[in-house]
Amino acid sequence: MSITSITSKPTRTVLALAAGSLLLGLSGAGAAVADEGPATQIMSNEQWGARHPGATPEPEKYPEHKYALGKVISKGPLTVRSRPTTHSRDLGRVHPHQKLEILCKERGEKVGDNHLWYRLNTKVEAWVAARYVKDLTPVKWCRL
Repeated sequence: MSITSITSKPTRTVLALAAGSLLLGLSGAGAAVADEGPATQIMSNEQWGARHPGATPEPEKYPEHKYALGKVISKGPLTVRSRPTTHSRDLGRVHPHQKLEILCKERGEKVGDNHLWYRLNTKVEAWVAARYVKDLTPVKWCRL
């Protein structure tokens, strides 16, 4: 038996095991992302009530089953606002690749080159800048 056949065999085995581990690790990460469902609430009513004592959440104006889907495409956490402007109250964050239930779209403060904002399907009025959300299904205009 030659020296090259002895030394090259373990290297091939190590490389095969490393490649297999890498593939399993990547497919596992993909499954974790794929399992994420739409975010239906930014914060619970209890959390909102604790943050705003004495206030009551806005009544539901839209039926729950009437929403579009969007996916956050920002590089970092995206701020959820109480109105379609960056000067309104901060309600929380949504994260990149997270799916969102969108009720409607409305014109608001311009973010980047985009003046559209999406109202989320939550119990409180919550908005995100459309600049950082890719609509996966068509989004209707908000009705007053």
